[in-house]
Amino acid sequence: MSETRYTDDDKSEPGTAEAVEEEFEVELAGLNDSELGQVRDALTEAEFNGELGQLEIDETIQQAQFAEEDRAEAELAQREQAKEADAGDFEAARERAEEVRDNLQDASGHGASLEKASAENANDVQVLTEAEFQQDTAEYFGDAAVDYAEDGSEDSADASADDAADAADIADEQADQGDQDGTYGDQSIYTDNA
Repeated sequence: MSETRYTDDDKSEPGTAEAVEEEFEVELAGLNDSELGQVRDALTEAEFNGELGQLEIDETIQQAQFAEEDRAEAELAQREQAKEADAGDFEAARERAEEVRDNLQDASGHGASLEKASAENANDVQVLTEAEFQQDTAEYFGDAAVDYAEDGSEDSADASADDAADAADIADEQADQGDQDGTYGDQSIYTDNA
C-alpha cells in the first residue's frame, strides 16, 4: 500500500487565506456551511486588506458559532411566526417576527451576513403589523355592527358589518405575506456567507 506524500508544491502560499485555512483545518472541520462561509469571508477580507496576520482565527471561529446559534433561534421563531399567522393570531405573529429580527441582528453582530433574511423579516414585521391593525379594525366594526343592530339601526349595522368584513379580508391578505406560506417545516434562514 503506497502512502500519499505531499510536496511543498501541494501547500498553499504562506500568508494567504488558503494557507491559514489549511493550518486550522481541524478546527474548521466541525463547522457547518454557514459558519465555514463566515470564517472564509473573514479570511478573504483580512487577506484583501493586508490584515491576515492580525486576524484572530479562534475568535473568528467562535463568532461564527455564536452567529449560528442566533440564526438557528431566528429560524425557530420564524416557524412559530408562520404558525401564529396561519392561526389568525396576528399580534403573536408580529411579536414573533420582531423576535426573528432581534435574533438576526444578534447574528449580524457576530459577523453573519444576513441582508436577504433581514430584508424579508422587515417586510414580515411590516405586513403583520398591518394585519394586526386591520384585525383590530374588523373587531371594532364588528362590535359597532352589533350595537347598531341592537339599537335598530339596520343600515348602520350593515355598513359596519361590511367595514368589518373588508378589514378582515385586508388582515388576511397582509398575514398571507407574513406567514412564510405556512410552510412550518421549511422555515430556513440562510446566511449570505454560505
